[in-house]
Amino acid sequence: MDDLSLDGPALPAGGVPYLPCSVEILLRMVDEAPVRSSDLFVDVGAGPGRAMALVHLLTGAATVGLEVQPELVQVARGLIRRLRLSRVHCIEGDAATTAAAMVDGSIFFFYCPFSGARLAKVLDDLEPIARTRPLRLCCVDLPLPPRSWLTRQPGPGGELEIHRSLAPVDS
Repeated sequence: MDDLSLDGPALPAGGVPYLPCSVEILLRMVDEAPVRSSDLFVDVGAGPGRAMALVHLLTGAATVGLEVQPELVQVARGLIRRLRLSRVHCIEGDAATTAAAMVDGSIFFFYCPFSGARLAKVLDDLEPIARTRPLRLCCVDLPLPPRSWLTRQPGPGGELEIHRSLAPVDS
């Protein structure tokens, strides 16, 4: 993956350039969330697809990467092809406008892809999903703004925080 180009013009205002997440943090997340083969793991800001491929290979979970930069989407799709991963997909799109791509997810991974209004919009889009079933949000170096439907899972903390949706409620 040394041939990755610099972040391109498709990176929206408020977006964070691609930064690789350490394997150590991904391994902690798989254990502490935990990620199971029955989950749909959604990597919001998937970059070149490393995290979604590793999570799938470790757990068997289906994974979807959501990435706004076309160049990184192509790299991720190339990785998926090379590894012959059948339950791993990368979608080109902006998480702040493509909530439909996240509707089936059970675990959402955020490695500081964006903050501010963009993050608030994505969290607001996840709330109706959380009202139907439990969700887990795994955040690396990304403090979440408070939401009444989310609670932080107790744990060692540090750069990895795991949040769980509260029990679904009838509106």
